[in-house]
Amino acid sequence: MKSSTAGVRAVRVGAALVLAVLIAVPVMAETSFESSCPQTIAEGDAFTIRGTGATNGSVTLLVFGRHYFHTFTANPDNRGDFSITVGPEETRNFSAGQYAFVIQDPGENGQYEIGTRISTSGNITVTDRVTAVADLGTATDLKPWVDPEIEILMAASGRAGVDDVFRVEYFFVELPSLHFDQERDPVTGRLILNGSDPRRMVFSGTTNMAPENVLIARIRDAASGKEVFTDTIPAITPADGMEPGKHSSWNTWHYSLDPVRLPPGEYVITVGWDKETWCGSNTALFVVPDAGAATGQQISAPTLFSLMNSGLFARL
Repeated sequence: MKSSTAGVRAVRVGAALVLAVLIAVPVMAETSFESSCPQTIAEGDAFTIRGTGATNGSVTLLVFGRHYFHTFTANPDNRGDFSITVGPEETRNFSAGQYAFVIQDPGENGQYEIGTRISTSGNITVTDRVTAVADLGTATDLKPWVDPEIEILMAASGRAGVDDVFRVEYFFVELPSLHFDQERDPVTGRLILNGSDPRRMVFSGTTNMAPENVLIARIRDAASGKEVFTDTIPAITPADGMEPGKHSSWNTWHYSLDPVRLPPGEYVITVGWDKETWCGSNTALFVVPDAGAATGQQISAPTLFSLMNSGLFARL
């Protein structure tokens, strides 16, 4: 997902209202953000910022969110290109809520005037040329909406003699989730699958997990609970580039099962993230019908030819 937001934009992802705000002058000629879904990061997913035109020596990323604060730095190459990735080992520490990603460029003088430091007690202080100018409390004090802390930081950036340039992007952090597109029968609770082609059973849906993730489909016998087999679903299709109006906000997944692999009966399918077992998955019942029931044809026993009255016996 790429973005170069200007002004104030509201994006609705699921039931969450997500804000993307650009503050101050753009730091780079172009900046892109690669996340799970538009303006969304699934907890435990990688988040990458790429930029061009950073010619002032370095770039700092400050991340503010619920109970979380951390800084990352990058040194652009000789063309001014840079990349900062906040990996799964960090985003697993994120909590649901709003996160602010502040990109700080040192400005034309190549020196950072505004900085942050954390005391031994965990207190976060905003500094102007090493001198403390504001107190943000501890990371555990940060709430699900971090606008007040960002306002304090931006106020410091406007102090006399400061030429640091800041850009702020807001993303909403969610637990990994996965959904089935198919409806469930209100009586049996089973998925209503397309039965027009008895040679395959198609499961599909949406997820907030990024396309580089791998999903696992686990099939269990509904009666015994015994696992029958597992399959890998290697490709999640990104929302960008999809058919207009279809899955425009969520990435999609697709799994095709040959029913010949299973005897007729009721089964449980669990599709989920390969990184976690307690979240990022969904489970549903489905049935593999009898081959005759699937085609609508009656299956009768093979006909045995009677030879008792044939001419063959008459000649014996």
